[in-house]
Parts: sequence; C-alpha cells; structure tokens
Amino acid sequence: MKFSQFIESNKEEIVMEWVKYAQDNISLVNKLQLEEVQDHLNDMLDRIVQDMETKQNAAEQEVKSKGNKTLQVSETIASILHGEQRADIGFTIKELCSEFRALRASILRLWEVKRKTEKLETDFQEMIRFNEAIDELWMLSIERFEYKIDESKNWFIGILGHDLRNPLFTISGIQSILKLSKNLSEKERSLVERLSSSVKRMSELTDNLLELTNLRLGTGMTVNKSTVDLSTQSEKIVQEMQLGYPEANIVFESTGSIQGEWDALRLDQLVTNLITNALHHGKPGGPVIVKTSAKGNEAYFEVHNEGLPVPEKIRDMMTTGKVTKTEGDPTRKNSHGLGLFIVQQIVNKHKGKIKIRSTAESGTTFTIILPRQH
Repeated sequence: MKFSQFIESNKEEIVMEWVKYAQDNISLVNKLQLEEVQDHLNDMLDRIVQDMETKQNAAEQEVKSKGNKTLQVSETIASILHGEQRADIGFTIKELCSEFRALRASILRLWEVKRKTEKLETDFQEMIRFNEAIDELWMLSIERFEYKIDESKNWFIGILGHDLRNPLFTISGIQSILKLSKNLSEKERSLVERLSSSVKRMSELTDNLLELTNLRLGTGMTVNKSTVDLSTQSEKIVQEMQLGYPEANIVFESTGSIQGEWDALRLDQLVTNLITNALHHGKPGGPVIVKTSAKGNEAYFEVHNEGLPVPEKIRDMMTTGKVTKTEGDPTRKNSHGLGLFIVQQIVNKHKGKIKIRSTAESGTTFTIILPRQH
C-alpha cells in the first residue's frame, strides 16, 4: 500500500487522534464544538493525498521545496480558512503550529503501528512528498493567520485613533475658552499655550495613525487633484504652525506663485508633517526654514532644520512603513515617525520624489519634488 493510500484509508482515525491531541493540549479547543475542532482537516488530508499522487519532476520538486510553486485557489482554500478561523478564535502562532506538528506526528505514528502489523513498506520518496505537502499547507495557514492578526491590530489602531478625536476636540475647545479669559496670570497663560501645543501634537499623531491604518488595511490613499498654488498653501500652513508653536522660529521663503495640479488637502498634510518633524527633531530653538521654488515642470518644497542627522531606521521606515524609534539623541522623546511615512505616500501618489540631505554639520533638509502637470 502506498503511503498516500494509507492516509486516504485511515482518514477517520487520523482525524480523531489529532482532535484528541488538540483537546488535551490547546485550552481554546475545549470551548469549541467537535466539528469546529476538526474543521478543514478532512479537506487538508485530501489535499495531501492529491499532492502526493501528482507526478512531479526534479525541477518541479526544487521549485516546491523553495516555496515558489504557483497554487490554484482550490489547493489553498482549506489551509487558508483554517489559519483564518484560528486567528478569529484567538489561537497563538505557537498553538497553530502545534496543530500541524501534531497532524504530522499522528499520521507517522499510525503508519508505524500499521506498518508492523500489516507489513507495509516505507518508500523514502513518498515520505519526502508527504512532508512537502504538509509543510506547504502549514505555511499557507500561517501566512493567512498572520494577515488576520495584523488586520485586527490595524482595525484596533484605527478605532482608537478615531475615538480619541472627540476628547481632543473637547480639550481644544476648553483651551480656546481659557485663552479668552482676562483673569489669567502670566504663568497660567503660559500653561494654556503649552496645552495648545500638546493638543495640536496629539491631533497630528491621531490623524497620522488613522492615515497609516487606512494604508495598511488596503483602503489606500485617495487624491483629488485641482489647481493649487504651492507657495500660498505652504505659507498658510507656516502661519498656522507658528500660532500652534509660538516659541518656534519658522521662516518662510518663496520665489513667488507656483501653481500645479495637486491635492490641496494632501499638500497641507505633507507640509504640516514635514514642519512638525523639523520642530520636534531639530535643534531646540533653532530655525526651521521652509522654501518653495520651481523649475520648468517641477515644483520644489524644502524644509531645513539644524541638529542631529536623521537615523537610517527612520529613512528606511519612510519606504517600508515599519514602525521604529528615534535614535541617536538621548534628549529626544521616542518617535514612530508616522508622519514621514505618510509624506512618502503622498509624494508617491503625486508621482513625485523625496530627497534627504542630513549631516551633523549642515543639519537636515527634506526636499520634495512634484511634477506640476502630468
């Protein structure tokens, strides 16, 4: 009897042994109905048998062993649904992996018992095919499991960011009322101004979290282009930022009107994030210089600040989106740099380019190059 035929003939016994393992070793399993515990398992065993009985040459086996085989939907659905359901139930990655280890062990143990009593012969090549098949299902299940876990984390961040907006709006309203009072001492007025900067910073972080969540959930970033003046938009944001950070020294320089086809709201977001980054990571009290210029069909937006150079991890995050922390300056607070990642996305959506010049001697300059027309 071939090993694939053995699996086909003993499916019920394999499933029951595997269910017993799961019930004895994974606490969450005991909260499920029997059919939920063994869900997809029969289909996965059928897939293992089908895979083992499919002819395969040396080249195909090499491709498969490296995980590069192209699979049909019908070949992946059982393991994908298994990984997805386990994530929804609350399994850990360790528990999911233990299921597949137990499945392999259950089949091999049963084979060893029957091999002795029924005098079955072991074919080494069949064993290779069996292990390849079960590993393929295992990896597919893990991939879907991790996707679902990441998705749930992103939804949580999105909900958190959205729900934070209301209390921030309330705090901002109260702070605005306090600013109008004529009975505040100089110290109290200073504290109110400091509160204003903190609220503004929290609002910016909340907006960036929501934007990042949308990007990671696959909803993407939308742009609605119209004729916009880069200089006018930039100057408006500089003035707003100066009000929000009265202690800052923000200098705006422009060569004049620079019109192009861009998304005005995204442009505001880009300018705000780059200036905010310069204020929070530049030399305390040092100037932040904002420039706009144009040459031919290209518009240039620059933000310069003095201070330590941008860490490599932050630069990498702008293209990878991987969260990291600011390094190099013990006086700085930890920062995830979400604003810079969003800047990169806005630039990409406008088919532009971003350049970073950053050294300890000359400071840091972010240069955004945007085509004025497409």
